[in-house]
Amino acid sequence: MINGNISRTEIGLNRRSLLIWTLVLVVVILIYLGSFVFMGNLDFAELIEGFPDELITGMGMSAAMFEDVNLYHGGMVMLYGLLLASIYAMMLAGGMISRDVDLGTVEFLYTRPLSRTVIMLSKVFSFLVMIIFLWIAVYLVSTAIGIFWVAPGEYDLDAQFMVHLMGLLACLAAGGIAFAIAPLINRVQGSTSLAVGLGFFFFILNSVASMYEQLEFLRFLSIHYYADLSGAARGEPFVAGMIILPVIFIAGVVAGTVLLNRKEFPA
Repeated sequence: MINGNISRTEIGLNRRSLLIWTLVLVVVILIYLGSFVFMGNLDFAELIEGFPDELITGMGMSAAMFEDVNLYHGGMVMLYGLLLASIYAMMLAGGMISRDVDLGTVEFLYTRPLSRTVIMLSKVFSFLVMIIFLWIAVYLVSTAIGIFWVAPGEYDLDAQFMVHLMGLLACLAAGGIAFAIAPLINRVQGSTSLAVGLGFFFFILNSVASMYEQLEFLRFLSIHYYADLSGAARGEPFVAGMIILPVIFIAGVVAGTVLLNRKEFPA
């Protein structure tokens, strides 16, 4: 059900963007996780007590985060890391499908003796390989910075592993959503714009739902809620989220496969 040539081609075509986005996330972690000691010296936990509660909650901050490196990294740094990673995941997944129509390669690829289902699953496999690589790299960099520089003896490897695992699962769900929508889009620019828009949409929904009790129901529409990075950082991962996020990914791939098989390409 997976064609090795298609998978290798997709990885080769997207290798550069994968390295760039990995580097971006590494730099973000280096700067913000590396600032933990600096913020502690500034007594940042006391400074934010004067901020409005809605602002603090919406930005994913709390006084405890600036006193515990695990909460700080998992609950705040990786919150923004997931925003970037989810945008990349949706750009990657959507681009794999919409690119063939946009560049005209659909005329070659889809006339080969391969079913559209095989083509979709081969691209999905490439997506899995690259997203897993991204999160392994991010976890290794976070671990190195946390253990050897920022907080030797305090950085909890098990808790942070769960944080990064939940981030990975959230990106899979984001990619599944993109795979489901991509057959409806015929331009890479369109899938890129959708990825950026959905990435911020999920992030803002989660923030707004945290800020206002009346809008708390909106959290169920955000992948950030199901990832619950703060809970994972406390050693209390959201078990339901660990089930729902992969289900969203699988459902998205199934929906995308059905739509791709029904799609009529322009002559």
